[in-house]
Amino acid sequence: MNLVAILSITGLNISNMKKYLITQLIIILSVFAYAQDMVIKGTQHIAKKYTPQQVVDALEKKFPTAKSVKYYKADTAATREGWAVTTEDNLDPGAGVEYYTISFKQDGLQYYGLYDHDGTLLESKVEETMTELPPNVVTSLKSLAADYPGYKVVSKNYYKTQNHSKSKEYYEVTAKKGNDEKKFIYSADGELLKVKG
Repeated sequence: MNLVAILSITGLNISNMKKYLITQLIIILSVFAYAQDMVIKGTQHIAKKYTPQQVVDALEKKFPTAKSVKYYKADTAATREGWAVTTEDNLDPGAGVEYYTISFKQDGLQYYGLYDHDGTLLESKVEETMTELPPNVVTSLKSLAADYPGYKVVSKNYYKTQNHSKSKEYYEVTAKKGNDEKKFIYSADGELLKVKG
């Protein structure tokens, strides 16, 4: 039985099937673009061989089972825009300073690491499910609608960011109002620290 016969039995025609497949492709690309937005925005994708060896060595030491590793390079301004939450995240304001963001998977989770040129891990992000949010952050999210009318949490996941030099943790949750999307960043005690978008 050929495709046309199957489609006619199911009541679909080739035009409807094309529309369905195009819609599915758009959804898949949208999800992929959302997942990659944090890494690609303001950075340059580079090959492993163009990444300083001390950065590669530091990644392999801390995350020995990392898979699907991708390397990105960015200057201070782009790095600060993508990573800094508070003024305590003292990313060097000097001109010409380069940082490296590494995206990888480990133990079924998506990770991102921010390294300076000498291989020091400055911050890391891991994508986790909303069920793992600290209770204080969950409580703060319940008042989100009052402080930001119309915004609703749209993702089943959030990013947990750890500042390694300051031993601080942040929680980034995405909320939408129509097509407008914002990222709300909370401290572990539930204080709203920053809104991006």
